Amino acid sequence: MFIERKAIAAAVAIVLLMFAAPASFAAEAHRDESDTAGPSPAATLEMMAQQKFGPALTAAERKLMHAAPMRDVPWFGPSDDPDNASNDTAQGDKWGAERTVRAEVVAWLLGDAQASQYIHPSGLALAGARITGNLDLSYATVSKQLTLIRCYVPEGINLLSAHLQDITVRRSRIGAVFGNMANIHGDATFIMGDFGPVSFLRARIDGTLDLTGARILDAGEDSVNLVEANVSGDVLFHDGFTTDGIVYARLAKIGHDFSVHGAEFRGDGELDAERSTIDGTFYWVDVKHTAKTALDLEDAHAGAIWDDEASWPAPGNLMLNGFVYGDIAGGPSDGDSRLRWLGRQPAEYHPQPYRQLAKVLSEMGRDDGATQVRIAKEIAQRRLGQESLTQRIWSLMLQYTIGFGYVPLRALWWIAGFVGLGAILFGWGYRMRIITPTEEAAYREFVATGEAPPHYPVFNPVVYSLENFLPVVELHQDKYWRPNPRHSVSGRTTRSGEPRDPGSIPSRLLRWYLWVHILAGWTITPLLFAGLSGLVRPD
Repeated sequence: MFIERKAIAAAVAIVLLMFAAPASFAAEAHRDESDTAGPSPAATLEMMAQQKFGPALTAAERKLMHAAPMRDVPWFGPSDDPDNASNDTAQGDKWGAERTVRAEVVAWLLGDAQASQYIHPSGLALAGARITGNLDLSYATVSKQLTLIRCYVPEGINLLSAHLQDITVRRSRIGAVFGNMANIHGDATFIMGDFGPVSFLRARIDGTLDLTGARILDAGEDSVNLVEANVSGDVLFHDGFTTDGIVYARLAKIGHDFSVHGAEFRGDGELDAERSTIDGTFYWVDVKHTAKTALDLEDAHAGAIWDDEASWPAPGNLMLNGFVYGDIAGGPSDGDSRLRWLGRQPAEYHPQPYRQLAKVLSEMGRDDGATQVRIAKEIAQRRLGQESLTQRIWSLMLQYTIGFGYVPLRALWWIAGFVGLGAILFGWGYRMRIITPTEEAAYREFVATGEAPPHYPVFNPVVYSLENFLPVVELHQDKYWRPNPRHSVSGRTTRSGEPRDPGSIPSRLLRWYLWVHILAGWTITPLLFAGLSGLVRPD
């Protein structure tokens, strides 16, 4: 009996041990695991920052350390509503220490290889913060995106020769942005805010440069500097972009579109895109400008243009010499409108803008417009090209007879006009007996009776006019009839009853007109055939 009780007790003890052992092992494992994990990323960042900058981190800086490893955007002001009055960057200089982060702390987080490991893959973000000092990332290699929303950075951002991912600055007030020779492996976005001068001289941006809604005022002559920049995506100046300085894009290379849409140029503000290369479309649409606003596209290349007439600069402020474009994707595309566009150039003669426009209009199927432009080129050359008097006279003749060879059939109107006028004048001369037979016997009878012999060819004023106008054409009228003011006709008197004077002014004028008639024929008719064959076309 006693032995049985001991056996039962031993069995119960064994069961209790089986349940207790795993719990003990689990507790011990948890303690070991906690010891291995160590402090959180946020705590680690704060500790590293204290080692770098001392223990006196501001409350905003500590908040940044704790937010950096997370995906959320931390707001440093009393409200996370971007439109709340407390987030108005115009009052940014009054924001206190609770919203103040030193620029060197932000630069350290992004540029330090160890610190940046603790930043969330989505990047570092600050909203409603005041960043004191210049945010200097020059020559740094930054592997995370930087986002600033409703921030106040009066001393600006330095990205000189930096290598970084996307940078987004939205609805902020920033000093100068100096990104010369930077390499941005994504987008560079500076939108809906107030900025000092923005410079990306010789920078490379793999994505899009977006300055939509940016206001760059009182920033000096160079408000935006993109000289020799290489942007693989778009360059956007949209929806409220405003400047009173010069946007320099000389020698820039744009992989997609260069778009100025809904922008405003104040004062002496202008766009200088001389010698730039735009693989996509150059947009110049809904642009507000002053009488001083200039658009310089000299020697630039674009895949297409899209503009509107209201946005064109004032006369003298549009530089197009050497500008090459493949299409007019939008805006006016008729000859009259585009000639007004060319008329906004300085008062100098450059044939290239006319040739380029004519080429594009022709390729678009607008042949009438292309012809208008080609004729306008020759007129501009006569007016502005410093031609001699002889050259100008010849130019006028070509213009009004055959449209410089581009409208050769215009000569038919001149031919019809001369033939019709000649028919009227020669018919009048025949009735006045100023035109007489050329054969002696017929002439004597005509003088005696006022009529030619019955066998003599009948005078036809239309055929006579046509034969004398057209060179090398024999219609058997000029051979038999000629104006002859030296003869008299029996019985012919004036209204006063006096014998008619065969040497009167009408007689001489008809003879002179015949010479003019013949010379005009020898001039206009060859020009007609030369125009039809294309021999006199300047291009």
